[in-house]
Amino acid sequence: MNPYLSTGTWQQLAQEHSITLGKPPHNSVRTLPLSELQNEATCLAYVSWFQTYIDAPDLQVAASMLAKRLGYLWTAPLVTAMTFHRQHVSLDLQDSFLYHPEPIDEGMTRFPFLAVNSLQAKPIAENRESQRAEAVKEIFALHLTPLLKILAKIAPLPMSILWENIMVRVGPLYQLEESEVELDRTQIQADFIYLTQEAPGEVFDQRKNPLTRFTICENEAWRARSERLTCCFYYRMSGEYCRKCPKIDTEKDSQLK
Repeated sequence: MNPYLSTGTWQQLAQEHSITLGKPPHNSVRTLPLSELQNEATCLAYVSWFQTYIDAPDLQVAASMLAKRLGYLWTAPLVTAMTFHRQHVSLDLQDSFLYHPEPIDEGMTRFPFLAVNSLQAKPIAENRESQRAEAVKEIFALHLTPLLKILAKIAPLPMSILWENIMVRVGPLYQLEESEVELDRTQIQADFIYLTQEAPGEVFDQRKNPLTRFTICENEAWRARSERLTCCFYYRMSGEYCRKCPKIDTEKDSQLK
């Protein structure tokens, strides 16, 4: 096993993203291998159950919330490992599970957690550009995009909403504080530019890079947009808009008329 996977750095990253290292708890309310989410019938059955479990009004809201949760559980930690730890971490989708633990109190989230039982990692050092492209293609084109396409079909939802749900989890990773001077800012910006500007559509299994439209260049540096272009439908479940929602200004304008 790659030594990185036994370090406190990886274990802390997993903890920060609600990842259980090992099998999911036996007393979980529901458990599902990530690989089965790439099956349309199984994915529909799970999202229908998830809709009821989180009290979402319809499949659109449930699918959107699931995509955003996957960006937090799955995409963000793998991208973090790639850029900040220079490691290409691979999950075995058949041995990685979404699970819903038995709620222990009223405040516990009903959104899924992730358990990963089989992991591989290899350093991204020499031939960094080709290794980075390989990591991005695996994360997105091979693993995540097939699921997003199914969510878009069964909900149904525009793919742009689902991609922005992923971007809101990935973009903030690259917005560094001034105190983080020890990090290689040049390399970090280069990774963000590759991920959102330079990477071809094929590494996302899309016609063109789906993340580009959610970025902006300011002071000769690229960053994620501070406000969303699409609405994730959170307000339809919670009764309030998130602070980045594009519908906030529209709502204000309608109230003034």
